[in-house]
Amino acid sequence: MDLRELAKEVDEKGWHCDPPERKADNDAINAIDDRARDVADRKKSLVEWLNRYRVLMGLSTASRTAIADQIIAFADERQEKSLHRDRNRIVSEFNTLSERISRVVPLTAAGRPRDVTSLASKALWCCYPDDVPIFDKNAANALGVISRLCHWAPGPGQSEYASFIDVWFRVYDEVEPVIDQAEPSNCPHKVRVLDSILWYLGKNGFYNGSAGSSAT
Repeated sequence: MDLRELAKEVDEKGWHCDPPERKADNDAINAIDDRARDVADRKKSLVEWLNRYRVLMGLSTASRTAIADQIIAFADERQEKSLHRDRNRIVSEFNTLSERISRVVPLTAAGRPRDVTSLASKALWCCYPDDVPIFDKNAANALGVISRLCHWAPGPGQSEYASFIDVWFRVYDEVEPVIDQAEPSNCPHKVRVLDSILWYLGKNGFYNGSAGSSAT
């Protein structure tokens, strides 16, 4: 598997350049960063963005608002707006945010804690859009295949998210030279290019000549 050639193909075909998706991303980032904005409006924008990624399904309006409240409170407590792509810091911030979200998320119908990995990773990306990979089923599936093909094993004894981060950065190191040559206006946050590649590789179904939005 030539990851750089794949990244070139994705860039040339513009599969990572979905204007409505980029606009939605920017709206969510602005809701996170604009502390002068009405907090209810910030929560509303954030919930709308999370709904695009279907990570709030089955939750009540009150629970969704409580989750947004935790995310915005976490964002407002940031000491800086970059994690400098430091893997340990990303995992640490993810653990902190996921714990906060878990406090306000109701148990499943079976009385078990709800898995908030995908939700927390997307929320964390809004807080650090130049640093944080987005975890979802497609990306995890794609990384699982790549890790086996390339014999890239994550460190032992880690959480699912930490293992994901380990392999994600191995792939990112490979494709970053290609991403650096891409038109920055098409995708201002470089990590989203690899997110799009992995979403495309991990999606269900066979090749049909088109990609589609990762929010669909």
